[in-house]
Amino acid sequence: MPEPVRGNGRYMAGLDGLRALAVLAVIAYHLNLRFAPGGFLGVSVFFVLSGYLITDLLAAEWQGSGQINLKNFWLRRARRLLPALMIMLVVLVSWITLFDPARLTAVRGDVLAAMLYVSNWWLIFHQVSYFDRFGPPSPLGHLWSLAVEEQFYLLWPLLLWCGLRHIPRRGPLVGLTLAGAAASALAMAVIYQPGSDPSRVYYGTDTRAFALLIGAALALVWPSRKLSGKVSPRVRLGIDLAGSIGLLTVLLMIWQTNQYDTFLYRGGLLLLSA
Repeated sequence: MPEPVRGNGRYMAGLDGLRALAVLAVIAYHLNLRFAPGGFLGVSVFFVLSGYLITDLLAAEWQGSGQINLKNFWLRRARRLLPALMIMLVVLVSWITLFDPARLTAVRGDVLAAMLYVSNWWLIFHQVSYFDRFGPPSPLGHLWSLAVEEQFYLLWPLLLWCGLRHIPRRGPLVGLTLAGAAASALAMAVIYQPGSDPSRVYYGTDTRAFALLIGAALALVWPSRKLSGKVSPRVRLGIDLAGSIGLLTVLLMIWQTNQYDTFLYRGGLLLLSA
């Protein structure tokens, strides 16, 4: 996950609370706690926050300098993520080599996919279910969401740079971003087959991009640099009310839905992200 926006942006501590809620929801799901059958939905919250924070950072750079240094952006991402990833992979492979060598051949592909940030497509290709509670889990299966984010970070800054350069008004750019989100949500609805394992649409970058793009659109409409603690009581009441409704919706979906609800893949995840 990106760090909270600083510098030209405004640090928003409330986002840390959303992250904590998302983490707890995912943990509760994997612990099979009865009150959180939809805890896996916490990943969608991460995606929205990621889309918002990265777009806010890039848009602030454009606002301040009239350009986006794509090379520096990608290098910063690599310097931040690659060392920790490499250490984790070395530790994992060493552990398996020493204590479970029979699994070494099986995880080679997982390791390569993790290094290339394509773990989600690797899992799709090998039909590995995110929701299977019976088979042994892949030791690197959790990297699928990081792969989705990194694929987005590879392509989105370039698209955003082109958009900011050729579309001077934010309105049309926001519209195009939301159109991309709608196309992604439609792909999820079309590809998903009711009654089947939904892992294909849950893992796919094409079918999860809408959450990231919704966050990106929000950053273009409501950048952190424009946020102010000085608002009228009426505006504050409206913000608090909207936030409360959104939080209750998320909690209700975590409590009442599960991975096989057709509603989730035909609009529910889109609703959660919005």
